[in-house]
Amino acid sequence: MKILEPDYASSFRCLAGACPDTCCKDWEIILDEDTLARYQELPGAFGDEVRAALTQDADGDTMFRLTDGHCPLLREDGLCRVQLALGEEGLCNTCRQHPRFYEEYGSTKELTLSISCPAAAKLLLEHDASVTFVSHEDGAPVSGCNDLDPERYLALRCARDTAIALVQNRSLSIFDRLGLLLLFAVRLQKLLDEAAYGRLDALLAQFSSLARCRRALSHARRLRQKEARFLPCWLILNNMEHLTQDFPRLLDRCAGNAPAHALDLAFSVQWEQLTVYFLWRYFLKASVDGKLLSQVQSCVFHVVSIAALFSAQDSRTPQALLSLAGLYSKEVEHSEENQQLLLKLFRRKTLTWQYLVSVLDA
Repeated sequence: MKILEPDYASSFRCLAGACPDTCCKDWEIILDEDTLARYQELPGAFGDEVRAALTQDADGDTMFRLTDGHCPLLREDGLCRVQLALGEEGLCNTCRQHPRFYEEYGSTKELTLSISCPAAAKLLLEHDASVTFVSHEDGAPVSGCNDLDPERYLALRCARDTAIALVQNRSLSIFDRLGLLLLFAVRLQKLLDEAAYGRLDALLAQFSSLARCRRALSHARRLRQKEARFLPCWLILNNMEHLTQDFPRLLDRCAGNAPAHALDLAFSVQWEQLTVYFLWRYFLKASVDGKLLSQVQSCVFHVVSIAALFSAQDSRTPQALLSLAGLYSKEVEHSEENQQLLLKLFRRKTLTWQYLVSVLDA
């Protein structure tokens, strides 16, 4: 298959025992059937230890139970007993792949390195140049067919390129770029709803040229002048499923320390990189159901929320942002329940795209 990935992906290295926030805590790992069968046959005392660490949920899925929030097979030095005993090939699929997430679209597989991983977050947020994407072949056969509308998928591939280029246009402020991104998504959604793909080239050309999208830029700037507060976003985050104890405490600190500006301009490069990261991961999900606007709204919501929570911190350093982005990703990106809640709110217009534009410069 053809693999597409961000240009920094090949530099990823697991920090293992040196990781400041191990992936072996805060969530239960469901085992794939092949790995479970291997674990059931492991001989000796180590096999007994592995099997003693397993439990089942109400749906019948088998997973490693948590002990004080950690996988019971995690050693005090931060290393995994399974990997030490059996090698990387002895890990279950989830543990072996993390923080790599793949999405398949026909004969193409796209790789994202989740920023819940400190090493992946560091690669992204310390990447000063605009992120590019590279491709290579992995030699694997196409695994199957996706439920894709080919015309819609190809349109969204081109549209995502335009969206990312727009966000990476550093001649504009980050406020302007995110405002234009939302307006672009609104126009693109109308095109998708009408299956008017003949108008796509004109739309892409308009948002690829600053001279041709000045009216849209003026519209976004007018919306930003409206008074808006971060509180609606905070309420959504507060009512989500919480996977860690740290995140509710973070929300409590932000509640009494509302940001004067959601996006600190001193970190414009980081807001750009985060937006590109989210667009890369979620934009093409609309190729299945055609619901593009809610995906883009979620991307902007993520960036605004991370920025607002960051602004409420006592220490606003690059390292503090890296840690916060990882915690946010763990809470929101790794919870299907939280992801679906956001999409539902946007599709019901509980939060509108106009509100998101206005809160950019709240």
